[in-house]
Amino acid sequence: MINIFATKEKKKILNKYRIRLTIVSLIVTDLLITANLVLFMSPYLLSTSKYNNLEKELATLEEVYGGGVKEKDVSSQVVDINNKITLLLKASAKTQLSPYQVISDILNNKSRKIKIYGVTYDSVVNQERVVITGEALDRDSLSSFFEELKKDTRFTDVTLPISSYVKSENIEFSVVLERNTKPTSKNKTK
Repeated sequence: MINIFATKEKKKILNKYRIRLTIVSLIVTDLLITANLVLFMSPYLLSTSKYNNLEKELATLEEVYGGGVKEKDVSSQVVDINNKITLLLKASAKTQLSPYQVISDILNNKSRKIKIYGVTYDSVVNQERVVITGEALDRDSLSSFFEELKKDTRFTDVTLPISSYVKSENIEFSVVLERNTKPTSKNKTK
């Protein structure tokens, strides 16, 4: 195709095209910036309002508790609490069983025909409880293991469900050992 426009006309047309392209790109950029501002404005306002509310709550808490607690006060409180805990543990160490000692005694006293799969130790305020689960090779070994546990004077109650004696070999069992740490009080005379 033959070029019919003069070079001056070509330059004018090219200049108009560039101006139009620049205007359209500026309008698109402006629209994108406006859309971003609209989209990001609501989360920004929400977060600033939450921040302001938290600062207000913090100020009221500081007023209530005397202007905040200093770090030295916190560390001294932690030391006091730790001292109280150690005193309580020393006092209760005399009355509570050592879980390690109980488990090691049970493992040392069992025969080779008894396999222990699990030991659970639970201690509440007035009672300690040990649950032993395992498998016995036969009824006699389970019975002798149960009798050895009953002879242990540390426990107030040793129970083995009668259903454990149903099978004659490879008997799965669960023995519950209980100990009251607080002596039971009998009827007081008036």
